[in-house]
Amino acid sequence: MNGSRVQRPLDCSLRELHAVSCVAAEANFGRAARRLGIAQATLSGQVRKVEEALGARLFERRGRRFLVTDEGRALLPQIDGLLAAAGALADESRRLASAELRPLRVGVIPTLGPYLVPHLLAHAGGAASAAARRKGPAELPFEVSEHRTAELLELLAVGAIDAAVLAPSGREPGLVLEPLFTEPFRLLARRGSAILGVKRLVPNCLDAHEMVLLEEGHCMRDHALAICHAGSGDEPKLAAASIETLKYLVAAGAGYSLLPALACSIPTELGTVLELRAFDGQAPSRHVALAARTGYPRLGEVGRLAAWIREAVRARAPIVAE
Repeated sequence: MNGSRVQRPLDCSLRELHAVSCVAAEANFGRAARRLGIAQATLSGQVRKVEEALGARLFERRGRRFLVTDEGRALLPQIDGLLAAAGALADESRRLASAELRPLRVGVIPTLGPYLVPHLLAHAGGAASAAARRKGPAELPFEVSEHRTAELLELLAVGAIDAAVLAPSGREPGLVLEPLFTEPFRLLARRGSAILGVKRLVPNCLDAHEMVLLEEGHCMRDHALAICHAGSGDEPKLAAASIETLKYLVAAGAGYSLLPALACSIPTELGTVLELRAFDGQAPSRHVALAARTGYPRLGEVGRLAAWIREAVRARAPIVAE
């Protein structure tokens, strides 16, 4: 431990420092008291408090004469600088709490991004047009990036993004989850495939060994294997890098697969080759949520964004449910 002296905090308030600055500006205690709207005795007490905290006399009063001491001339610019810094701090705090805030940075998993974000952009465009017509504020802005679940969780943890749209596993500590919607899965198969011939399609009909799934690292792969009740040693016939690649592999006869409802559009050239089939009874599904760090200071905005996404999905993608 070094022998340097520990500095004690200045034992006076910003209000008292402002009173000192006002006295210096007016060069008169009476005028300063009227400007501040306080009694002159109260003002004198505030100035005395600052002088005691500084250990220096700032002003001299001799009858009608008013003088700034040598110590006052040295310290008053620093007092004014401190007050200016405090004002800037308050301004910045107000700015951060206002609509001038930067847009929320929202990450989305790749099996949702291409299929959900267009609905959100269309909804935002419609809302912006309506807002322009009524000269009101536009909808809450946000920026979107796409990452796999593990990367999203890491980006959230280090503050590189503010929120993430994902399909939580229930093993995400330290996160607040805002439910968005439940997305059912459908069977995707090449026309004429044996799986399409079953009388009643239920999850027990599925065999992971006959399926084309996404590569490891995609949460949708884990969901599909769980739906099949597959064990750790069960591997699909083939793994695809994306949902769109998966569609072409199924069309080529590599196996059948599962598609989340939002991704069930079929490329035009595959329309006569592929067939989608809904499950009988309660369809297997995934729960989608907007996640943010526990204690994140803008959780209120995250909650409003979640409500806005739910509204957009209700309006533009009714195939999924809350």
